[in-house]
Amino acid sequence: MKMELLLSWILLFTVGVIEAQIPVFPDKYDARIKQLINQMTLEEKVFQLPSEYPNANARLGIPNLSANECLHGIRMKQATVFPQAIAMASTWDPELIERMGNVVAKESRAFGIHHCFTPMLSVVRDVRWGRTEESFGEDPFLVGNIGAAYINGLQGRGNERFDRNHIIATAKHFVADGEPMAGGNGASMYVSEYTLQNVHLYPFRMAIENAGVGSIMPAHHLLNGIPCHGNKHIMIDILRNQYHWNGLVVSDNNDIRAMKTTFNYQPDFIAVAKKALEAGVYEELSMSQGWTDFRMFGDNLIQAVHNGQISERLVDNAVTMVLRAKFSLGLFESDIPVNEKFDLIKHPENRPSGSLSQEDAEHYEKATYVGEPRKDYKEIIYDKSHQDLALEVAHKATILLKNQNHLLPLNLSKYKKIAIIGPNAVDMRLGGYSAQPKYYVSIFEGIKKFAGSQSDVRFAKGCDIMNDSTNLIPAAVELAKQSDICILALGGSEETCRENEDADNLNLTGRQMDLVQAIYATGKPCVVILLNGRPMSIEWIAEKIPAILEGWYLGQETGTALADIIFGKVNPSGKLPITFPRNVGQVPLFYNKLQTGRPRKIFQSDPEPLFPFGYGLSYTSFAIDQIKLKDKTISPDGKTALTMTIKNTGNMDGEEVVQLYIHDLVSEFVRPLKELRGFQKVFLKAGESKTIRFEIGKKQLEYWNEKWVVEPGAFELMVGTNSVDLKKVILEVK
Repeated sequence: MKMELLLSWILLFTVGVIEAQIPVFPDKYDARIKQLINQMTLEEKVFQLPSEYPNANARLGIPNLSANECLHGIRMKQATVFPQAIAMASTWDPELIERMGNVVAKESRAFGIHHCFTPMLSVVRDVRWGRTEESFGEDPFLVGNIGAAYINGLQGRGNERFDRNHIIATAKHFVADGEPMAGGNGASMYVSEYTLQNVHLYPFRMAIENAGVGSIMPAHHLLNGIPCHGNKHIMIDILRNQYHWNGLVVSDNNDIRAMKTTFNYQPDFIAVAKKALEAGVYEELSMSQGWTDFRMFGDNLIQAVHNGQISERLVDNAVTMVLRAKFSLGLFESDIPVNEKFDLIKHPENRPSGSLSQEDAEHYEKATYVGEPRKDYKEIIYDKSHQDLALEVAHKATILLKNQNHLLPLNLSKYKKIAIIGPNAVDMRLGGYSAQPKYYVSIFEGIKKFAGSQSDVRFAKGCDIMNDSTNLIPAAVELAKQSDICILALGGSEETCRENEDADNLNLTGRQMDLVQAIYATGKPCVVILLNGRPMSIEWIAEKIPAILEGWYLGQETGTALADIIFGKVNPSGKLPITFPRNVGQVPLFYNKLQTGRPRKIFQSDPEPLFPFGYGLSYTSFAIDQIKLKDKTISPDGKTALTMTIKNTGNMDGEEVVQLYIHDLVSEFVRPLKELRGFQKVFLKAGESKTIRFEIGKKQLEYWNEKWVVEPGAFELMVGTNSVDLKKVILEVK
């Protein structure tokens, strides 16, 4: 690789400027690692390779490396549960998400967890996919920025990197699983190198270059006919050689084995173990399994090395990386001694045999939780500042989609009788990969507490998420008639959208539409709150209901956050990280698409989305003007600055997100009409103005065309508060 290309990568794809690529693990421990490996038996080496399974070695003083999930908080009982990943992205606030990552890491280490399988950097191009809720949306630049921020929080920066309060993050799933055929989880994908580099790899490069992510997890699926866990093009050519990344690769659950059992990619289990090791997969995740033949990095691997079928050098490479992770985290110097119960070589009686129950695996009590909590762990996880931060993230994640005639915020002196109606008003909605929280504030509880004695707040469920009974609708209608205003809590649940819960429609499930139409027919003013994991088809609601809030899943502070926004204590500032289609027939639908060869016309339907990417309203108003380009012409290696003024033109303090998009007007390979290349979230008091500055250079203008290039020609630079309402200036590159 040419040095100038490497240096250009180091500077790519951030809101700020990166001085140098962050190293993954320091090499200062390599001499000690080599010494340990030379002392190990082959069996001891292989026992270093499982993840979410005991892997200590008491004889040599090697500690256990414990892994878990921390999609939006460490998945342990009583841990702080933050808003779901898609809601994290809705904040458009990397600094906030980095602070959140610091807290999640601190709680993880308090529980004895060192390595987490997050964030998911999939760029979602089909919202039928059940894992949409785990994503940061449809735009690679936004996904990469939010993802890198979370990684920097989890892993720490500078002297705090991998210290006793930080962990190893895992960027997943490598790569291109966010565009599955028919939205099916794990569906086979054929993706061109153009799309692979410009879309799906984009956030992973950011995670490596801007955050030095310590771990990467391959995807479940076939990519261009080859399982990702054995795909040397992505795992070696790109990840190792192109990116010069040298971190820890952990398999996804049972996916090394799946190269034989699911894909018949190799003739036997020895062959798939060899393929994975050759592709640089160093740890195997095989949840709910004891030390059985189900493991590919197990007894079969030991026998294959003894038989000369697999080189011991491949095993040594894997062990080296696992030990680098353990040393880098300071586990050898931890105040928790090497616990012999995690040494399954020395204590085979502690070795689970066969599959354990799904309940045990889900609750991390036997098969998966192998940590040792600190003595002060309760003091850490009950820190009130963690709860306050969860509330702040929930505030900033909430999106105001509609506010006709300024219905919101509600004035309590006007609405003395408030009806809270819907299947998501009381039940706990957290989304997938969630812990059992210390507490959960429901929408009903949050509004009732906020209103206090000023208003009579009552609840009626109206219907269920998953059944077709209409028996509860009449009571809800009666409550609505007796009330001054109705707040409907609708959407989805963990049953309707999560991993392996894909969809062939985006409609509200059960009888939710019957419920909302019946309440609307009473003539009482209505507010709809959505709690859900993916965009939903709500065209009728968007047309008829005057106020709509999108919360996705807002974590343990759901009700408190929404009450604060509904009654105006907090001004909403969230923006959509993903496009809202009108119906499932528009899917796949994303803003940064290529132009169609003919004008798009759909019989009896509007081809435009219901709500566009980057969209979100406020209780105040903002105006952007005085857009100035410092230099109208630059060289392909040059830089300039784009400045503008944003003013809060309303009567309420608030935050707005200024968004920068670019369009290469003429290029060798046609590029999208709009590509996000910068954003800044800014707080403004009523009447206040501020100047916003974006640097324009290679990282904004280049794209992949066999290499990263900036082609000469004209570029549109577009700024606005969403991806549709934009003001433009022209930059020439010569």
